[in-house]
Amino acid sequence: MSTPSTQPLLSLEPGEIAVRIRNGALTIAIVGLGWMGLPTACLYADTGARVIGADMNPKVVERVAKGDPPLDEPGLPTLLKKSIRSGKLTATTSTEEAAAAADILIIVVPTMIDRQKRADYSAVEDACVSIGKNLKTGSLVIFESTCGPGVTERVVKGTIEKYSGLIAGQGFGLAYSPIRAMGGRALQDMQSYSKVVGAIDVRSLEAACAALSVIVKGELIRVRDIRTAELSKLFETIYRDVNIALANEFALLCEELGVDYVETMKAANSQPYSHLHSTGGGVGGHCLPVYPYLLATEAYALDAKLKLVLDGRKINDFMPRHVAKLASDGMRVCGRSIKRSKVVVLGIGYRPNVKETRFSASLDLINILKKRGARVVVFDPLFNVSELESFGLASEPTLRKAVEKADCVILTIADDEFKKMDIIELAAHMSKKGLIVDCTGVLDPVSVEKSGLVYRGIGRGLWTR
Repeated sequence: MSTPSTQPLLSLEPGEIAVRIRNGALTIAIVGLGWMGLPTACLYADTGARVIGADMNPKVVERVAKGDPPLDEPGLPTLLKKSIRSGKLTATTSTEEAAAAADILIIVVPTMIDRQKRADYSAVEDACVSIGKNLKTGSLVIFESTCGPGVTERVVKGTIEKYSGLIAGQGFGLAYSPIRAMGGRALQDMQSYSKVVGAIDVRSLEAACAALSVIVKGELIRVRDIRTAELSKLFETIYRDVNIALANEFALLCEELGVDYVETMKAANSQPYSHLHSTGGGVGGHCLPVYPYLLATEAYALDAKLKLVLDGRKINDFMPRHVAKLASDGMRVCGRSIKRSKVVVLGIGYRPNVKETRFSASLDLINILKKRGARVVVFDPLFNVSELESFGLASEPTLRKAVEKADCVILTIADDEFKKMDIIELAAHMSKKGLIVDCTGVLDPVSVEKSGLVYRGIGRGLWTR
């Protein structure tokens, strides 16, 4: 391992920065070892960089130090073990210590919303207080958490300047480059996707691009300022949320008209400029349910309106209640009530094949069903029984046991195991004339009804008349 550099990072040429990161002469601190922070730390360590991972949660730091990732991300266990064994990655609960040792600090802490759905940057501010207390002159700060326009300069810059006594652009460099990756494929996405970078000045911009180029194989897109970079992340995410809301609204109409949304969508999308999305029982994950409100918080301060964005949120938030209604209506066709019926929910993740439940619409649905008196049993192939019970959910170790004597089965996400379900066998284990509610659109309604089950699905109006 090379001797740490004593020359301030901002005095180096961009090409030299990348070289010194790879040979361990520059130290990188990753502040926040969550879903995106820990993969970032491991990717840098894998290039030969000297990396310090900082997280305020002692349990997270303890597991990372043992080479045991506290999150389920493909490829991460192997990479983390390698990074820890090589000594390239160390972990600490002290952000102040990490800042004192680091030439480059990358902040990847959670940005949340409060109960009033206003932005909550308390984790960012806490991290910046600790960084500011021990920040080295001439170092570079790269903020990567998603935030509203102006937050990097107002919260990150303002807090670090206050506690360090240094001025951004003079005493330290400052850049913003939002994470572009999804849980379940974070390592791949971080390396392959293009990455947007904005900075407080040209020197910070080029230094940040040099540092990021060490792990990013995709294009580095330099934008004119930090606010452009901040908005680019919000726009790309909210675009998906609004388009899912449009699909859900069309699907609700199709149910009323007795039309199949899936068939209609495929027909519409045969036109090259139509890209209608699939429907779903709600939108989960940390991104889509949160980021519209980060933008809305800044819009409120400007007395600006985001009607379409917030209407889209309302539609997507409504979908778990609509799925419960489909279940209730279908149960009446079966001659039963949802109350006291055994309802099996297949999948609690927010998207297929990912072991992550933050803002999961399935959990909202389960709560609604319980309030209506249903006996809810959950099965998810990515979670064992004890893990599901820790959420307060009744479960079974196998799909077959879960659906035994079930009155209603609700498929919430299209995990690979659920796609392979044998509908005839499923029907054989369920109660006579049971109900299937398909939130995913992957089941064939004709096959379901031929098996003797009643079918309901989001937007499948031909089967709700």
